[in-house]
Amino acid sequence: MKLKNIKVFALGLAICSLFSCSDYLNVSDEAAGGLSDFNDIFTNVDYTKRWYGEVFNNITNSSYMWFPSGTPSMGNPWASMGDECYNNFVNNAGFYSEWNSTNTKFSRWGTLYQSIRQANIFLENAKPIIEPGVDAIQITEDEMKWYKANIRFMRAWYYLTLLETYGPVPIIDRSLNLEDQLNMPRNSVDELVNFIDSELLEAMKDMHDVDHANQDYRAVPTKGTALAARAKLWMYAASPLFNGGYQEALELKNIDGKSLFPQKDPTKWEKAVQACKDLIDYAEAGHYELYKVIKNGKIDPDASVYEVFQVYNSEYIWASGTVSWGGMNNDLFDKEVTPRSEPSGTGQLAVYQELVDDFYMKDGLPIKQTSFLPKSPLYSEEGFDALNGVQVSKMYINREPRFYNTVTFSGKKWQISNREVQFYKGGNADNSSYYPRTGYLLYKRMNKTIYKNSPGVVSVFRPAVIYRLAEFYLLYAEALNEVDPNNSDILKYTNLVRERAGLEKLEVLNPAIKGNQDMQREAIRRESRVELCTEGQRYFDIRRWMIADRKPGEGGLNGTFTGMNLDGDKEHFNIRTRVIDRTFKRKQFLHPIPYSEIQNSHGLLIQNPGW
Repeated sequence: MKLKNIKVFALGLAICSLFSCSDYLNVSDEAAGGLSDFNDIFTNVDYTKRWYGEVFNNITNSSYMWFPSGTPSMGNPWASMGDECYNNFVNNAGFYSEWNSTNTKFSRWGTLYQSIRQANIFLENAKPIIEPGVDAIQITEDEMKWYKANIRFMRAWYYLTLLETYGPVPIIDRSLNLEDQLNMPRNSVDELVNFIDSELLEAMKDMHDVDHANQDYRAVPTKGTALAARAKLWMYAASPLFNGGYQEALELKNIDGKSLFPQKDPTKWEKAVQACKDLIDYAEAGHYELYKVIKNGKIDPDASVYEVFQVYNSEYIWASGTVSWGGMNNDLFDKEVTPRSEPSGTGQLAVYQELVDDFYMKDGLPIKQTSFLPKSPLYSEEGFDALNGVQVSKMYINREPRFYNTVTFSGKKWQISNREVQFYKGGNADNSSYYPRTGYLLYKRMNKTIYKNSPGVVSVFRPAVIYRLAEFYLLYAEALNEVDPNNSDILKYTNLVRERAGLEKLEVLNPAIKGNQDMQREAIRRESRVELCTEGQRYFDIRRWMIADRKPGEGGLNGTFTGMNLDGDKEHFNIRTRVIDRTFKRKQFLHPIPYSEIQNSHGLLIQNPGW
């Protein structure tokens, strides 16, 4: 599917291969095919719009979680790279074991610099095209201002994406010729953050406000999108990974002696608070709101947490219309979250036990005591009880609505067929063929009407979310807690997310949490873990918080991940069992710059620590 009014057919002459620095900096490819120079392109309305559309080609596709061929740099391997999902293809690609700078299968470097280069060329060369005649096809001055504002935003967003992956990178704000290509030392974190910030502020001046009613522009970046990107930028800048907490990076210097990472600066949290508040003020001025289904005058939590992912809605700040759900006729997401017990189901996209354990009970309490809440009395792992007419482990009884809309567990009834899913040995989806390695399948963002046979439908469009308001409520709470732990907004905005899921307020469950910075910090992180799971952000959060080197279950990736006992019958299935041992080394807090780029820079481009 395509982004209406943004993504058009690719301009073949604008695409260059990405195997080395010279490839994605080379301008000669665009002049091929009968067009002598950029003037031939940017005096033509059709070519100009095609180039404009091509700049958007590398927007993140969070629905691309299962990839039988290739390793997509702008897809969503991150749910499996983090502590959420077990994915056979990510495992086979070697990313659960050792990887290095010559084998970065999910590398974004060349992809993003290609898009940055295309943005630079557009900003330098595109201009209004006014043709004579009433019916002439043209691009007015106002339209071109809007186009350039959107392209400026995209360039800033691509740099933000590079920052979250690699840390500081070279800022290239003009189209380079081949003789310029090697002069690319890395800019510092502060230089890159300030550049992105200024670009977003400049772009906002001519970007449009969000218009939820206009279907043609639902995937177009808006002022709200720029505000969201700016909020996320300052959250990264304030977080330990980029703010003095990564000791190895503090020693990283360019060959001229310039330090690339700053010492700790607590005032960056204040900037993060303000950037998040700017977005929330904009949202509350009538632009965005949490999506809720109201029945009989009350929030329906189950319907709300399911439907928020099914249609464009007023919670979405930015979402891509380019999706890879696949339906039941393609080996992509929908088939891989459908259990083998159902027609065409090849369910293998598994969820770790550690994520299952982090969902709350329906009373809002966790399954075991945490630093900020006591254990729920509703939880038990002993025996079975009835759920929708099926005897299931008590582990799955009385859980919160987000659990039931995120995870397929043994004993859950599948949609349309109403058939019980059985992952235990001898069951209809056991480990004798296609199966989830943990005994759980991901369900979140699946559509309940999808089914291979009638009366189901083979495929249903759902947008792929990039930014939604719930995330920024939690980011605002996180930043504010670092600056002013007694501020009432911290629990207010965290509780708004919980309320939509049907959960009690945190301070009602534990009055001592109010104003306690450590408790509030852990509560916000836990809420982010559950609310945003598998959307592609968690992997980057545990890196920026610098907790990825902890054990599984503590927010980390360093140790044994578990699932259920796939070799056990129904009575012996619900036993925590080793699935995989993973190692996280401190160098993995940042991805390596591709080795080929280091070589081509003649020593100017400094590699990240440990690589």
